[in-house]
Amino acid sequence: MFWGLIMEPKKRYSQTVEIPFHLSMATLDVTTGNDEIVQVIISYNDTNYILCNLKKDSLWQVALDLHFEKGNKITFTCSGESYVHLTGYLNHEFVLSDPEKGEENNFSQVINKQSKRKATHSPKVTLKAKRMKCEVESSDVELQSDDTDEDSEYVNESEEDEEEEEEAEEDEEEEEEEEAEEEEEDKNYEDDDDNDNEFCLNVESTDDFESKEETEEDDTEEKENKPMKRNKKNKQIQQRNKKQDEITCEEEDEQKKQSKKQQKKKLKEQSVQKKEIKKMKTIKIKDIKLGTGAVAKSGKLVSVYYVGRLKNGKKFDEKKQGNGFKFKLGKGQVIKGWDLGIVGMKVGGKRQITIPPSMAYGAKGFPPLIPGNSTLDFDIELRNVY
Repeated sequence: MFWGLIMEPKKRYSQTVEIPFHLSMATLDVTTGNDEIVQVIISYNDTNYILCNLKKDSLWQVALDLHFEKGNKITFTCSGESYVHLTGYLNHEFVLSDPEKGEENNFSQVINKQSKRKATHSPKVTLKAKRMKCEVESSDVELQSDDTDEDSEYVNESEEDEEEEEEAEEDEEEEEEEEAEEEEEDKNYEDDDDNDNEFCLNVESTDDFESKEETEEDDTEEKENKPMKRNKKNKQIQQRNKKQDEITCEEEDEQKKQSKKQQKKKLKEQSVQKKEIKKMKTIKIKDIKLGTGAVAKSGKLVSVYYVGRLKNGKKFDEKKQGNGFKFKLGKGQVIKGWDLGIVGMKVGGKRQITIPPSMAYGAKGFPPLIPGNSTLDFDIELRNVY
């Protein structure tokens, strides 16, 4: 059986041999690559061996003679920029010979019953072929000795031919009888499944004629009841199939419901994320100095220095002494603009945050310092994260 492998440049092709094969030819694909030399390499037992060197202009095909047996671990590679075709044949139909032991190749063939039986008999030989053989042999005899009688030899050989023909015909008749017997046996094997009980009853009742009649009546009753039993079995099988179909439909409905619930959850999460993104967009953040310490995350206790101003530049609050102002980030202890605007700062960093009214003190404001619907500007320095 033909075997082949198309190797791409600079790629490894590794395998453990399962079917023995023979590598016969390495051919360069001249439609690809350039004029550089291409080396075909095989790795076996952790050692690299160069099988051949191929070149587009001079040497593009090399004959090989390599056998690989089952269990061998091999790897093929090729250098250069051209494709290489490896071809050969599979050895799965024979076992390689051992020259030291003097063994020859053993071919494994699958032979059925008929082929085995036919192989034991000699094939039919025609009379014409026998006569031709006899004539050749008789001519040889004439050359060797002139004293032999041609007529007697021819008669004897023709008689032997007739005897051989008769034997061949007898063998053919025996083969035909054996084939007919095999066909009858096969038919009997097919009928055995339905007539097992009948056979057993006949064997047990060889002594009494009355028991034979009773068993025959029982067999007829069983044969009549067989279709009824089969119908019952078919009904039971149909009922089981219906139940299984109902169960599968229920499982599919539950899976659909669960998938719908998951989709709803995803949509809600996406809507919440979109709202948060919109809120973040409304806050303007500008980093003046990037810190190098711990990062301010939601849920952490942080301390900050800050200065708060209105849009017209008027200062309304500040804290720039001691440990600064402490609060838990993201817990609603300060305005939303701070919970969102301070996240991500590092200790030592400074940031300017512009917060709209919706995320500060809203329409009411914080009289008398902060009027309603005020946009606030904060200069914040992160002092520590606890």
